[in-house]
Amino acid sequence: MLVRSTLVVANFAVALLTTRPAVAQPTAPATQQTAPVTTQDLQGLWDFEMRQGERTSPGFFALGPVDRAWAGSITMYLTNTLAIRALTVRGDSVTMVVASREGDVTFSARLSSDGGSMQGIVEYHGGALLPMTAVRRSRPVAAR
Repeated sequence: MLVRSTLVVANFAVALLTTRPAVAQPTAPATQQTAPVTTQDLQGLWDFEMRQGERTSPGFFALGPVDRAWAGSITMYLTNTLAIRALTVRGDSVTMVVASREGDVTFSARLSSDGGSMQGIVEYHGGALLPMTAVRRSRPVAAR
């Protein structure tokens, strides 16, 4: 169960590390009240990779705006899909809280200046700290 949760957190962290700036968006999920608004647009799909020693745990997360906040889910390729309970952005700092069966897992990261990636640490159950990187997927271009 610990390996499964670790993979979930790793995938989440990698996804968060790949954001790109765009239009103004809120800094917290729909379930939280927040006054500040960020200029980073985190909407889209993010691929991530969490490191646990010599092993990597890949996955992706999807983010979108909901009621002046962010909502989404994270999917670990080796386990399952989990809800992103909260997502806040303050300057270049991103914090994501992911709900898991064993309790919440937190990802704290720095957003790159171009908003295309994030790098940070996942605080896992029992205090384990695991590095994670996320990169935003390219957005498809619609044919005219």
